[in-house]
Amino acid sequence: MFPTADTEDISQVTSYKEKSSLSSDERESPESSQVAKQNNNRELTLNMLFKEVVFCIALALTTYGALHNTPSKISKVPQAVKFFNSESIVKDWHKGQLSNALAKINSEDLSFLMYYAPWDAESQYVRGEFDKAANILRDRVHFSAINCWNPGSECRLQHNKIPSWPILMAYTVTSRGVLYKGPRNAESMVKFLEMLMRPLEKVSNTEDLVYLLSICDAVALGFTPLTDTSRYYNVWYNVALKSREFDTIGEICFAAVTSKELAIDLGVERVPNVRLMLWNDTKEFKPEDNNQSWNETYVMHWVLQNFVQPVIRIIPLWQKSYTFERYADGKPILILFTPLNPLYEQLPSYALLREVAMEYYNCKNNESNQWTTELIKLQQVQRLLYQQKNFLKFCQEYKFKKPVKKLSPLSKRHLFISQNKYIWNNMTQKNKKSGILNFLLNSGLTSKAVDSSNDNMWSTLGFLEQCGLSKSFPAEKSFYEMYEKCHSIEDQLNNDTEDEERGEVETTMLPYEDDPLSAENLIQDNIKHFCRLMKFANKLSPPVSPARVTSGNITHLHGLACKTNSTLYMMAIDSILNYHFAEALGIDIKNKKDMTAVVILDSKYESQYVMTEEYSAKSLRDFIHNFTRKNLKRTLRTYVKDANNTHFFRSTGNTQVDDRNASIVHITDLTTRTFKKFVRTPGTTALVAVCGGGCAAHVSRALAQAARVLSACGVRARPARLDALRHDLPWHYTAHHYPAVLVFPAGPAGPAGGGEAEAEAESRALPSGERVSGGAVLALALRSLRAPHQLRVRLALCAQAKTINEKRVCLKDIREHIDSVICRNLKYWRRTDIQDLKAALLKRLQHLQKVSLYMNLLHVTDLSENNATQELLLLSLNNMSTDWDIDESILRRNVIPSSINR
Repeated sequence: MFPTADTEDISQVTSYKEKSSLSSDERESPESSQVAKQNNNRELTLNMLFKEVVFCIALALTTYGALHNTPSKISKVPQAVKFFNSESIVKDWHKGQLSNALAKINSEDLSFLMYYAPWDAESQYVRGEFDKAANILRDRVHFSAINCWNPGSECRLQHNKIPSWPILMAYTVTSRGVLYKGPRNAESMVKFLEMLMRPLEKVSNTEDLVYLLSICDAVALGFTPLTDTSRYYNVWYNVALKSREFDTIGEICFAAVTSKELAIDLGVERVPNVRLMLWNDTKEFKPEDNNQSWNETYVMHWVLQNFVQPVIRIIPLWQKSYTFERYADGKPILILFTPLNPLYEQLPSYALLREVAMEYYNCKNNESNQWTTELIKLQQVQRLLYQQKNFLKFCQEYKFKKPVKKLSPLSKRHLFISQNKYIWNNMTQKNKKSGILNFLLNSGLTSKAVDSSNDNMWSTLGFLEQCGLSKSFPAEKSFYEMYEKCHSIEDQLNNDTEDEERGEVETTMLPYEDDPLSAENLIQDNIKHFCRLMKFANKLSPPVSPARVTSGNITHLHGLACKTNSTLYMMAIDSILNYHFAEALGIDIKNKKDMTAVVILDSKYESQYVMTEEYSAKSLRDFIHNFTRKNLKRTLRTYVKDANNTHFFRSTGNTQVDDRNASIVHITDLTTRTFKKFVRTPGTTALVAVCGGGCAAHVSRALAQAARVLSACGVRARPARLDALRHDLPWHYTAHHYPAVLVFPAGPAGPAGGGEAEAEAESRALPSGERVSGGAVLALALRSLRAPHQLRVRLALCAQAKTINEKRVCLKDIREHIDSVICRNLKYWRRTDIQDLKAALLKRLQHLQKVSLYMNLLHVTDLSENNATQELLLLSLNNMSTDWDIDESILRRNVIPSSINR
């Protein structure tokens, strides 16, 4: 606060002295000075009080405003609603209750959780696929979804830096979460969860190992004997689970050997240990002495880094632009487009390509040559057997009926055979050993003790040899000849089993219906689940198999890759999900049989080759062999007519001219199929612009301007454009820069014109670096026109000149050009001795003389419409054009330069 007025202080601070006046009495009067001092004190006090009042009011207003200030206006968070349908099996935690969701997940054996944002388009798409997967695995996997975007929710507070939506995570009881990185479709999710339910295959004998080698690209076999703590086994189990983040389709089969005796028989001296059995080699993991390297991260990285396969399976995730450049590396690549439904245990079309690739890369001088040869035979047998199975028929005929009492243990054989690894099982034929097991035995991968103990294993594979599956390779023909005989033996086995089941077997166990976890009940449940998967898979795509080889010799490709400088990379891609790649290559994949096609891309020579025959073991081998020998004809890529989703503007390829309005210039969009027909049209000058993509506006405008001028002068000209990135042209029309302008002269329509091939051979191109304009295209077209048409067009251009000097110079150039044409034809007339050709050239010279006469009479002022002199000149040009062409038969009898028609 300011201080109040005090008389002493004020007097010290403010002293008031009046000016001395002439009257000494007034100056000396004490009364007058006292009055003036009191007035000054009063005035100063009032000023100070006024300032205090103003300050108090300002302070009060500031305090009031601070206490009653309204908060900033922020829109309220919308109330969270359920993302999934109320009837959905998925448990939707739409309010972001993370702790409740995790508590529910921890109580389940296997759970699949989707972290989503309700506004995200990808989350909205995955919602439907996630729901489909939940319906398929509803009795085996718990499906949950949580809204992790809702502000203020528990999930948002803990996970506020999620880069993209949705995030799919699988949780098991014994391990941490496994992130799903595969395609966002239901079938891929189901396959991923099926592998998590059975992450390891137990290998109890050599037969189990051989079966895994016959169906898998690689087998990662862990030797982890069970101890008191089971530490080794748990690490290997978690490795198999965590590896599915990188292998979502199961290219690597993980197996475990828990028996020390079997591990010793397989040649393993030290446990724990891992063997990665590849198509051409077997790698062994050797942990350190302190066993510190035996951990999940170290072992998983070792398996993934050493995994190689003869055929690469491509799975584009569509997160960024995807190319095959990293696989090609300047070398040719072979791509198989075929349905790769992950729900089927085996894919015969893909398995055939894998067999051929193993044969192609299997060099004779390699140490693993014998191993690969035997493995090819084994996988071929397994593929041919799998192709004969009809799972839908089995599911339709199977009777899901609960008997009153327990079934005979012998009845398990029927259930086992129906889905067994091999169709024929439990056959006894001793002392028959397949080649693959002989090689395993000789290589130390099996024990010699197995020679006499495992009769069932030998009999199974030995019976396959008896059916003619490994006597000849490839075994396509012999297999189909012996299949009916072998199939009849299987039917006999099943009939014998049914007879044995008729007898009742007494048991002390609970009745079937009272024991839901009995062996028979579990088998029934497993078959139901299997049939549900097969029906769902069949809706997506039916099983696809290569065509049968019934006749003809099959070409062998043993070690062909080692005999050539350019080795093929082989890869497979799903033609149902990624048909856009095939359509971009000009393959109408949807109209191909089984949506299967094979193409070879050679980036070095900028060419591609598409297999035209039906996909089979013979056609595929012949296709690769002919490419290696350079016997294939290049396939010209063009657009697919029914490709509605290839993300580029389609061209109808219509080459018909619309003559309803002559003033409108129509630019035709060409394709590979319509290009040659367009440029070979008799009597028509074709102006073609080849662009790297869509042609720019100035290119189309230049074509239209040149065509309009030519048409006005009586020259039939048709402009066109072609997208070279989607439509291939023959080698001699390959453009090295874009845009490229080509002019194809008009071939005569009559028999004297030299045919359509002449028009294509005499094509001209605009020089590289030249600016594309109407004048440049017109000048290029003038060089390809015959003399009568060329003079007519040049006369029209002279009339369009603006100044008199430009017109005078233009007419002078035309006169000089006519003189040069006369001299050239006169020289031809003197050289030839053929009377018919001499007479034809004489007619030309007569017409040229008239044209030269009228041209010399033409003045600058005559370049106007309806001028008599100009009309006479145009009439003489028309008469000359009728007799200008010379019959080809005359030219063949004498060697005359090809420019004689010019």
